[in-house]
Amino acid sequence: MPSDSAELDEFAVAHLKSSGTTTGDRLYEVLALKFPDLTEDDFADLIERLAMDDRISIHDEPMLAKSLQRYLFTWERSLWFYVSIVASVSAALSAYLIPPNSPFLVLRLGLGLLFVLYLPGHVALQALYPSAEFNRFERFALSVAVSLILDMAGGLLLNFTPGRITLVPILFYLSTLTICLATVSLLRQFQALRRGNRRVTVSV
Repeated sequence: MPSDSAELDEFAVAHLKSSGTTTGDRLYEVLALKFPDLTEDDFADLIERLAMDDRISIHDEPMLAKSLQRYLFTWERSLWFYVSIVASVSAALSAYLIPPNSPFLVLRLGLGLLFVLYLPGHVALQALYPSAEFNRFERFALSVAVSLILDMAGGLLLNFTPGRITLVPILFYLSTLTICLATVSLLRQFQALRRGNRRVTVSV
């Protein structure tokens, strides 16, 4: 427990007043940045204490989507899917269309690094663990590690194809892989919600 629980309480309430309704997981991430020694048990005690004092409200909201189409337009849950698809297609197009001597080379390099070192692993993690909660550092580190594994596997496979390891086969492999994994991730998350997973939201 942080040494000054009153400071923790006031910070949590002040954050909720400024941000409005948020999830318990997100609130914990914010508080953990300010109070690094805050444990999950301490956070649970904080929420219970503030709720008993009527300083916050806790809502257990069912996140069940009646249809996949409706879920696709639940932006809070599916925005990452659209961002992944757009970033993947943009990176592939920039790598193919922007020449090495172009003034937009920085854009090509930035999107290329995102495309190669982060996106494949990120969507793969979403597909493997649709309901898992990682902190930002864990998700970033795991995404990079998984991306490197997928890149090496792709390079090995492409080496036995007629096109070998050249630009077009690489772009096709990475973009197809990312889009397919993102689609699988979306479907698995939707199925998890249909099975009855719930979230807790907190507000003042």
